[in-house]
Amino acid sequence: MANSAPVVTIGNHSLLYNQWQKMQPWLTYADSDGNPAQKFQFWDGGSAANSAYFWTSTNDHWAANTTIEVAASDLSDVWVRAGAVGGTETLWVRAFDGTDWGNWTSFTLTTIPNTVPVVTVPDVQLHTNTWTQAKNWLTYSDANGDAATKYQFWDSGTSATSAYFWTSTNDHWAANTTIEVAAADLADVWIKGGSTTGAETFWVRAFDGTDWSNWDSFTLTSVNTPPVVTAGDHSIHIDQWVTVDNWLTKTDANGDAITKYQFWDSGTAATSAYFWTPDNSHWAANTTIDVSAADLANVWIHGGSTTGSETMWVRGFDGTEWSNWDTFTVTSTPNTVPVATINDQALHVNQWVKPQGWLTATDAEGDTITKYQFWDAGAGATSAYFWTPDNSHWAANTTIDVSASDLANVWIKGGSTTGSETMWVRAFDGTAWSNWDSFTLTSTNTAPTATINDHTLNAAQWAQLVNWTTASDADGDAITQYQLWDGGGAATSAYFWTPDNSHWASSTVIDVSASDLANVWVRGGTTAGTDSMFVRAFDGTSWSTWDSFTVTSLANHAPDASISNQTLHVNEWSQVGNLVSYADADANPATAYQFWDGGGNADSGYFWTSANSHWAASTVIDVNAADLDDVWMRGGATTGTETMYVRAYDGIDWSAWHAFTLSTIV
Repeated sequence: MANSAPVVTIGNHSLLYNQWQKMQPWLTYADSDGNPAQKFQFWDGGSAANSAYFWTSTNDHWAANTTIEVAASDLSDVWVRAGAVGGTETLWVRAFDGTDWGNWTSFTLTTIPNTVPVVTVPDVQLHTNTWTQAKNWLTYSDANGDAATKYQFWDSGTSATSAYFWTSTNDHWAANTTIEVAAADLADVWIKGGSTTGAETFWVRAFDGTDWSNWDSFTLTSVNTPPVVTAGDHSIHIDQWVTVDNWLTKTDANGDAITKYQFWDSGTAATSAYFWTPDNSHWAANTTIDVSAADLANVWIHGGSTTGSETMWVRGFDGTEWSNWDTFTVTSTPNTVPVATINDQALHVNQWVKPQGWLTATDAEGDTITKYQFWDAGAGATSAYFWTPDNSHWAANTTIDVSASDLANVWIKGGSTTGSETMWVRAFDGTAWSNWDSFTLTSTNTAPTATINDHTLNAAQWAQLVNWTTASDADGDAITQYQLWDGGGAATSAYFWTPDNSHWASSTVIDVSASDLANVWVRGGTTAGTDSMFVRAFDGTSWSTWDSFTVTSLANHAPDASISNQTLHVNEWSQVGNLVSYADADANPATAYQFWDGGGNADSGYFWTSANSHWAASTVIDVNAADLDDVWMRGGATTGTETMYVRAYDGIDWSAWHAFTLSTIV
């Protein structure tokens, strides 16, 4: 059967100049035998240099009137580009199914010509010396949707004070110069407003890659609103100094900072108020006084030396324009001196206080107190005094100057002893001092109280004095020391003991630090009786009155010592300490013992101590209580019985002798 040739169809198309288009979407392929296309051929009939053309991956600009053969698998790599200018041309295409080529199919490609872009800037206002980006004002459009590739600007303002263009390559473009900027650099184009007010014409145009737009002119007006500086009318005291800065109100509608001021004083009298600056201590009237804004705080007005009023002026400059002059009246008035008072006060000795809490200061005209002076007439070494951070002890009869802002740092310390003295205070209102006000400062102290109740002790009993003592102070002062006194003169009476004296003599003042009171002891007398003792306390300033207390010493009860009858073998030893029974009604411990051996035979029992290995019979043997365990008793060398004795001493009295029988057995 014969093969049917394939058919390719394509409609006529339009493209924007230089626009690219893939051919594949435009083509429709058909084959009645169902054979797929194996390849395609294209033909371009447009031979003009700016006409449309084909592109493939093997040739980026196929010449007109050339057969372009492409495998069907490469059809997606075939592009057509519209002409560079408007117009129409005929193109052809056909397909091959592996056996036959189909007929050529023609189609018309119309190139739509470029439409120039449009760029506009409206007439604008810019504050003098203010910067803005040109892009903020610019509107760009292109009917073909082409992006701008570059811009040109033009400035016709030739005055030295007119606005101008800035770019990163030129920080001040001269007027009447074409300024060309890539569209990518448009954000780097700035316009600065003129340094004075006025209007000028600027131009702009854009390029879309093919054509420039028309120039668009716009008017740039550099504007400024003058500042407003005002000063209200004021009254100041005769010869008073004030800074003008506190009187001024400054505003600027554009937010410009005031850069300088001018002042004018119309008061020509020798006694009138006047301006002062660091470079002129008395500006003459009817003189323009220029002051930098940075120096405004250094402009002062001095009140007239007599009462009266005068007119002064002020105006400000915002870097472009001066404000209108503003007039204000300065009235010099008499000053009423302030009043400072402190009432009489009492302080505890050595107490610190701020006199600020005592001080009352007033001014009839409402003037602010700027400083104070204090004076102390107490010249005694122990009198009260003033303290400030720069002097820890102001000498008496010295003027002490204190800024009002430092008043809280002034202290008074009460005298180190009780007494009274006169102090003074006065205040300054910036013009005049008040009269001195005197006040009496009394340093006070309430003596402490120390008491000891009457107590009873057994004979020779020890008691810790701190357990008996009560001390108090109405001012809350700590007790720093005590004094004690013993009125009992008998050798056997009670007495005081301290670590540095084991038996204080009577009628002697005994000084004791409060921290050592726990180390003071009282010992009861060794015989019955009473003793008067005394105590007083010191609070660092004053002694309390002496407080007397009675120590009653009870009569001593002699102790009782005994050994029961004992039986020992011949020559047997027995430790006596294990045999002795001791008792004392007053609970006094034994301090010594005595032994007696009544057996006189050579072979009878006997006592042994470390000091004598065989005590003779009928001999008093003295033994310290601490050595009782060193006393031994030995049975006789032969059997028999004998009488021995023991007694004890409690430090005051001996017990009665106690007899016991020693029996020696085999």
